[in-house]
Amino acid sequence: MRIVLLAILSIAVYGQEVKPLIPTNGPKPVGPYSPGLSFGDFVFVSGQGVGDGSGKRPADTRGQTIQCLNNVRNILRLGQMDVANIFSLQIYLTDKSQEPIVEQVLKDTFSGKIPPRTTLFVPKLPVETPVEITAFASKTKQTGELEAAALDRPAGCKPLKQFIQCGVEVAAGGADVEQQTAAVLGALDARLKILGSSITKVVATNVYLADMTEFSKMNGAYASFFLLRAPTRSTVQPFSLPRGRVAISVVAVK
Repeated sequence: MRIVLLAILSIAVYGQEVKPLIPTNGPKPVGPYSPGLSFGDFVFVSGQGVGDGSGKRPADTRGQTIQCLNNVRNILRLGQMDVANIFSLQIYLTDKSQEPIVEQVLKDTFSGKIPPRTTLFVPKLPVETPVEITAFASKTKQTGELEAAALDRPAGCKPLKQFIQCGVEVAAGGADVEQQTAAVLGALDARLKILGSSITKVVATNVYLADMTEFSKMNGAYASFFLLRAPTRSTVQPFSLPRGRVAISVVAVK
Protein backbone atom coordinates (compact mmCIF):
# COMPACT_ATOMS: atom_id res chain seq x y z
CA MET A 1 0.00 0.00 0.00
CA ARG A 2 2.81 2.44 0.88
CA ILE A 3 4.56 1.81 -2.47
CA VAL A 4 1.31 2.36 -4.38
CA LEU A 5 0.56 5.54 -2.43
CA LEU A 6 3.98 7.03 -3.15
CA ALA A 7 3.57 6.20 -6.82
CA ILE A 8 0.29 8.12 -6.86
CA LEU A 9 1.73 11.07 -4.95
CA SER A 10 4.77 11.34 -7.21
CA ILE A 11 4.41 13.72 -10.13
CA ALA A 12 6.56 13.63 -13.25
CA VAL A 13 7.56 17.08 -14.49
CA TYR A 14 9.45 17.25 -17.77
CA GLY A 15 10.74 13.71 -17.30
CA GLN A 16 11.82 14.29 -13.69
CA GLU A 17 9.80 13.07 -10.75
CA VAL A 18 8.74 15.10 -7.74
CA LYS A 19 8.91 12.44 -5.03
CA PRO A 20 7.86 12.69 -1.36
CA LEU A 21 10.51 11.76 1.22
CA ILE A 22 8.86 10.46 4.39
CA PRO A 23 11.06 8.88 7.10
CA THR A 24 9.35 5.98 8.83
CA ASN A 25 10.84 6.93 12.20
CA GLY A 26 10.72 10.72 11.93
CA PRO A 27 8.38 13.20 13.62
CA LYS A 28 4.90 13.20 12.13
CA PRO A 29 3.85 16.28 10.12
CA VAL A 30 1.52 18.57 12.05
CA GLY A 31 -0.07 19.96 8.89
CA PRO A 32 -0.66 19.27 5.19
CA TYR A 33 2.97 19.21 4.07
CA SER A 34 5.58 16.65 3.00
CA PRO A 35 8.61 16.20 5.29
CA GLY A 36 10.80 16.26 2.19
CA LEU A 37 10.58 16.29 -1.60
CA SER A 38 13.15 15.33 -4.21
CA PHE A 39 13.26 16.67 -7.75
CA GLY A 40 16.16 15.87 -10.03
CA ASP A 41 19.36 16.81 -8.20
CA PHE A 42 17.48 18.73 -5.49
CA VAL A 43 15.95 17.89 -2.13
CA PHE A 44 13.69 20.27 -0.21
CA VAL A 45 13.18 19.72 3.54
CA SER A 46 10.29 21.08 5.57
CA GLY A 47 11.03 23.00 8.75
CA GLN A 48 12.15 20.46 11.35
CA GLY A 49 11.51 21.01 15.05
CA VAL A 50 13.22 19.68 18.15
CA GLY A 51 11.22 16.47 18.67
CA ASP A 52 12.25 13.00 17.55
CA GLY A 53 9.96 10.33 16.11
CA SER A 54 8.62 9.45 19.56
CA GLY A 55 7.95 13.07 20.48
CA LYS A 56 10.84 13.35 22.93
CA ARG A 57 12.63 16.71 23.11
CA PRO A 58 16.13 17.45 24.41
CA ALA A 59 16.18 19.75 27.42
CA ASP A 60 18.74 22.32 26.24
CA THR A 61 19.27 24.41 23.10
CA ARG A 62 22.37 22.51 22.00
CA GLY A 63 20.55 19.17 22.11
CA GLN A 64 17.47 20.68 20.47
CA THR A 65 19.48 22.10 17.56
CA ILE A 66 21.27 18.78 17.08
CA GLN A 67 17.88 17.02 16.98
CA CYS A 68 16.60 19.50 14.36
CA LEU A 69 19.62 18.75 12.19
CA ASN A 70 19.26 15.00 12.75
CA ASN A 71 15.67 15.27 11.52
CA VAL A 72 16.90 17.17 8.46
CA ARG A 73 19.62 14.57 7.86
CA ASN A 74 17.14 11.66 8.01
CA ILE A 75 15.08 13.24 5.22
CA LEU A 76 18.13 14.08 3.10
CA ARG A 77 19.35 10.49 3.30
CA LEU A 78 16.12 9.29 1.71
CA GLY A 79 17.16 11.42 -1.26
CA GLN A 80 20.69 9.96 -1.21
CA MET A 81 22.15 13.14 0.27
CA ASP A 82 23.48 14.40 3.60
CA VAL A 83 24.11 17.73 5.31
CA ALA A 84 27.18 18.30 3.11
CA ASN A 85 24.77 18.78 0.17
CA ILE A 86 22.86 21.64 1.82
CA PHE A 87 23.21 24.96 0.02
CA SER A 88 20.60 26.97 1.94
CA LEU A 89 19.37 26.94 5.54
CA GLN A 90 16.49 28.78 7.17
CA ILE A 91 16.71 28.94 10.96
CA TYR A 92 13.90 30.11 13.21
CA LEU A 93 14.45 30.89 16.89
CA THR A 94 12.04 32.03 19.58
CA ASP A 95 14.84 33.13 21.95
CA LYS A 96 17.50 35.40 20.41
CA SER A 97 19.83 34.83 23.36
CA GLN A 98 20.26 31.21 22.24
CA GLU A 99 21.67 32.16 18.81
CA PRO A 100 25.36 31.65 19.82
CA ILE A 101 24.59 28.08 20.90
CA VAL A 102 22.81 27.36 17.62
CA GLU A 103 25.69 28.89 15.67
CA GLN A 104 28.21 26.69 17.48
CA VAL A 105 26.21 23.55 16.64
CA LEU A 106 26.12 24.65 13.01
CA LYS A 107 29.89 25.21 13.01
CA ASP A 108 30.43 21.76 14.50
CA THR A 109 28.05 20.11 12.03
CA PHE A 110 29.48 21.78 8.94
CA SER A 111 33.13 21.82 10.07
CA GLY A 112 33.11 25.61 10.22
CA LYS A 113 31.76 26.03 6.65
CA ILE A 114 28.10 26.80 7.31
CA PRO A 115 25.96 27.07 4.14
CA PRO A 116 24.28 30.39 3.35
CA ARG A 117 21.46 30.85 5.83
CA THR A 118 18.66 33.13 6.93
CA THR A 119 17.95 33.40 10.65
CA LEU A 120 14.60 34.80 11.75
CA PHE A 121 13.67 35.50 15.37
CA VAL A 122 9.99 34.86 15.93
CA PRO A 123 7.64 34.89 18.93
CA LYS A 124 6.05 31.54 18.14
CA LEU A 125 6.50 28.35 16.09
CA PRO A 126 4.10 25.39 15.62
CA VAL A 127 3.77 22.91 18.52
CA GLU A 128 5.81 25.31 20.70
CA THR A 129 9.15 24.23 19.23
CA PRO A 130 11.85 26.75 20.22
CA VAL A 131 13.99 26.03 17.13
CA GLU A 132 13.07 25.09 13.57
CA ILE A 133 15.42 24.43 10.66
CA THR A 134 14.56 24.20 6.95
CA ALA A 135 17.03 23.10 4.27
CA PHE A 136 17.51 23.06 0.50
CA ALA A 137 20.10 20.61 -0.84
CA SER A 138 21.58 19.60 -4.17
CA LYS A 139 23.74 16.68 -5.30
CA THR A 140 25.96 19.10 -7.20
CA LYS A 141 25.48 22.04 -4.77
CA GLN A 142 24.54 24.14 -7.79
CA THR A 143 21.67 26.13 -6.42
CA GLY A 144 20.10 27.33 -9.65
CA GLU A 145 20.11 30.76 -7.97
CA LEU A 146 17.53 29.65 -5.41
CA GLU A 147 17.47 31.99 -2.44
CA ALA A 148 16.28 31.40 1.08
CA ALA A 149 12.83 32.78 1.67
CA ALA A 150 12.62 36.06 3.53
CA LEU A 151 9.66 37.97 4.92
CA ASP A 152 10.91 41.23 3.43
CA ARG A 153 11.15 39.82 -0.12
CA PRO A 154 8.35 41.55 -2.08
CA ALA A 155 5.65 39.76 -4.03
CA GLY A 156 6.48 38.81 -7.58
CA CYS A 157 7.85 35.69 -9.26
CA LYS A 158 11.30 35.16 -10.72
CA PRO A 159 11.96 32.37 -13.26
CA LEU A 160 15.18 30.45 -12.67
CA LYS A 161 16.77 27.60 -14.62
CA GLN A 162 14.55 24.80 -13.27
CA PHE A 163 12.32 26.64 -10.81
CA ILE A 164 10.15 29.69 -10.31
CA GLN A 165 10.58 31.49 -7.00
CA CYS A 166 7.85 33.81 -5.75
CA GLY A 167 8.31 36.37 -3.02
CA VAL A 168 5.88 36.99 -0.19
CA GLU A 169 2.27 37.35 -1.26
CA VAL A 170 0.05 39.02 1.35
CA ALA A 171 -3.74 39.22 1.44
CA ALA A 172 -5.56 42.43 2.24
CA GLY A 173 -7.19 42.64 5.64
CA GLY A 174 -10.88 42.18 6.37
CA ALA A 175 -11.40 38.46 5.72
CA ASP A 176 -10.86 35.51 8.04
CA VAL A 177 -7.68 33.43 7.88
CA GLU A 178 -9.23 30.72 5.68
CA GLN A 179 -10.36 33.27 3.10
CA GLN A 180 -7.02 35.05 3.19
CA THR A 181 -5.07 31.79 2.80
CA ALA A 182 -7.18 30.88 -0.23
CA ALA A 183 -6.75 34.38 -1.67
CA VAL A 184 -2.95 34.29 -1.27
CA LEU A 185 -2.59 30.82 -2.80
CA GLY A 186 -4.97 31.77 -5.60
CA ALA A 187 -2.88 34.85 -6.38
CA LEU A 188 0.32 32.78 -6.36
CA ASP A 189 -1.29 30.23 -8.70
CA ALA A 190 -2.20 33.00 -11.13
CA ARG A 191 1.35 34.39 -11.06
CA LEU A 192 2.87 30.94 -11.59
CA LYS A 193 0.55 30.14 -14.52
CA ILE A 194 1.71 33.24 -16.34
CA LEU A 195 5.22 31.76 -16.19
CA GLY A 196 4.16 28.25 -17.27
CA SER A 197 3.85 26.63 -13.85
CA SER A 198 1.04 26.35 -11.29
CA ILE A 199 0.36 25.85 -7.60
CA THR A 200 0.32 22.06 -8.18
CA LYS A 201 4.03 22.23 -9.08
CA VAL A 202 5.08 23.98 -5.86
CA VAL A 203 7.80 22.09 -3.96
CA ALA A 204 8.43 24.44 -1.02
CA THR A 205 6.42 27.08 0.84
CA ASN A 206 6.99 29.48 3.69
CA VAL A 207 3.82 30.44 5.56
CA TYR A 208 3.88 33.52 7.80
CA LEU A 209 0.89 33.48 10.14
CA ALA A 210 -0.04 36.54 12.18
CA ASP A 211 -1.56 34.41 14.96
CA MET A 212 -0.41 30.82 15.53
CA THR A 213 -3.71 30.02 17.24
CA GLU A 214 -5.18 30.07 13.71
CA PHE A 215 -2.78 27.33 12.57
CA SER A 216 -5.50 24.67 12.20
CA LYS A 217 -7.83 27.00 10.30
CA MET A 218 -5.04 28.01 7.93
CA ASN A 219 -4.17 24.33 7.40
CA GLY A 220 -7.72 23.55 6.30
CA ALA A 221 -7.73 26.19 3.57
CA TYR A 222 -4.12 25.45 2.60
CA ALA A 223 -4.76 21.71 2.18
CA SER A 224 -7.51 22.29 -0.39
CA PHE A 225 -4.87 23.59 -2.85
CA PHE A 226 -2.62 20.53 -2.52
CA LEU A 227 -4.92 17.52 -2.71
CA LEU A 228 -2.55 15.32 -4.73
CA ARG A 229 0.84 16.15 -3.20
CA ALA A 230 1.66 18.64 -0.47
CA PRO A 231 4.89 20.66 -0.83
CA THR A 232 7.43 21.04 1.94
CA ARG A 233 6.68 23.89 4.33
CA SER A 234 7.83 26.09 7.18
CA THR A 235 5.22 27.94 9.21
CA VAL A 236 6.16 30.74 11.59
CA GLN A 237 4.50 33.57 13.46
CA PRO A 238 6.56 36.72 12.84
CA PHE A 239 6.46 39.74 15.09
CA SER A 240 4.40 41.56 12.48
CA LEU A 241 2.98 41.24 8.97
CA PRO A 242 2.68 44.15 6.53
CA ARG A 243 -1.10 43.58 6.50
CA GLY A 244 -3.56 40.77 6.77
CA ARG A 245 -3.39 37.47 8.65
CA VAL A 246 -1.24 35.32 6.38
CA ALA A 247 1.61 35.70 3.88
CA ILE A 248 3.16 32.96 1.74
CA SER A 249 6.22 32.54 -0.50
CA VAL A 250 6.82 29.54 -2.76
CA VAL A 251 9.28 27.67 -4.95
CA ALA A 252 7.73 25.84 -7.91
CA VAL A 253 9.05 23.56 -10.61
CA LYS A 254 8.80 24.97 -14.12
